[in-house]
Amino acid sequence: MATSTGETTSLTQKEVNVAAELLIELSQYQPRYQRQSLEEEDTDDDKEDIDDEDDTDDEVASTSLLQVSQAHQKKSRKREEKTSDKNQPKRVKKQSIMKINIKDFSEETRRSIEVWYKAEIDPQEIFGDNEVTRQFSKPIKKQLMSSDVDKDQSRLMLSKEQVKEKMLPFLEESENPVKGVDVSVYGPDGKVQQMKFKFWNGDKTPVLTTGWKEFVAKCGLLMTSDFVTVWMFRHIKTRNICFAIHRVRFSLKN
Repeated sequence: MATSTGETTSLTQKEVNVAAELLIELSQYQPRYQRQSLEEEDTDDDKEDIDDEDDTDDEVASTSLLQVSQAHQKKSRKREEKTSDKNQPKRVKKQSIMKINIKDFSEETRRSIEVWYKAEIDPQEIFGDNEVTRQFSKPIKKQLMSSDVDKDQSRLMLSKEQVKEKMLPFLEESENPVKGVDVSVYGPDGKVQQMKFKFWNGDKTPVLTTGWKEFVAKCGLLMTSDFVTVWMFRHIKTRNICFAIHRVRFSLKN
């Protein structure tokens, strides 16, 4: 407490406690309008927080919808690409050399077989008859195996993949190889044999049959040493499907 002489004396602990209690009581009697103003400010702050949360939710929702849209577009593109791939014809991988039993041939003969296999043969130079056709399919080359010349089996088996790629485009809708198509087969020295081009086992095994056995006998075809090149074409006059077969013989190893 201050004295009349202007000197200052220190407060006792009791006086300090009394002053603190007075301050607490005064704070409880804060004017109502002031308390309301403070509460309104708090409410505005809460509202701003809610608005901020709404904005954040809108951004999250917008981002989510964008991601869903982008994912949907990506799936649509993949489906279109997959459909486009299905519509494209399958390409057959070109082999550098056919599979043969190396024990049957000398090293020099194997090199000759490889050269023959890679060579581009012009069927017009072999058959030389423009009155028959002016367009051949791409060739199929193969080594004659025992089953190809066996009298009991009487058929020439061809590669399914190569037939589908190289020969089926020559056929018309009315020509169904599953049921069988009558064909004329032109062999070495101009020999012609009537046969049937057919798929066995549904569409799994393409063969030339019904007349093949006679063709083997006429042309003297041999297994293992004989290699053939086979083309398909459409006859320029009759418009019927035909085949041309060229034979090359390699000497066997002694």
